[in-house]
Amino acid sequence: MLASRSTPTGDAAMSTKPLAAVFAALIAGQPALAEVGAFASPPVTLEGFGVICEVQLQGTRPAPDTLSGLLNLVDQDRPIDVETLQVPAELGLSFGIRSSLTAGSAVPQVTVVVTHPPMGPNGVTVERWPTPMNFGETSLNLFTFEHEYELAEGAWMFQLERDGEVLLQQPFQVTAPGTVPAVQQACFAAEIMS
Repeated sequence: MLASRSTPTGDAAMSTKPLAAVFAALIAGQPALAEVGAFASPPVTLEGFGVICEVQLQGTRPAPDTLSGLLNLVDQDRPIDVETLQVPAELGLSFGIRSSLTAGSAVPQVTVVVTHPPMGPNGVTVERWPTPMNFGETSLNLFTFEHEYELAEGAWMFQLERDGEVLLQQPFQVTAPGTVPAVQQACFAAEIMS
């Protein structure tokens, strides 16, 4: 559930990796999101990204352009527990981006766009919702694995758009459960010890 370029190296072996990744992604029927890369353009600043072990819900609101039709409301000041681009597909984990506006900027609203592997009975791959952006406040936008069908391994992308222009994007790779040691330690250490 949602909550609110390769550079040339001159090495022939290295230069084929991006093409192999693109080819593999196309065969799988998905865009090569991991090859797109992260960026933030003014007036938006990327403050952080990664995994939050557990979020406390503060309510929900309608989000018709999402698979569930609802958006979880969470504390916008909740810190990110593990800064990582790799996210294990584990129920209860949340991951995403924290952003803010540069000084003197005014953007009353942006659209959060999350692209992911197909999920649900209709194979949904894109979910979106509007979110306010106010100078001096951070905006935390997450996806929380709440249902088995949401544990979609592969390339994910979070973007912030304004009037169709992408102002920020951050790719993630969702991997098999238990495959990201830093997340396992931060989020599941008590379970591992018992």
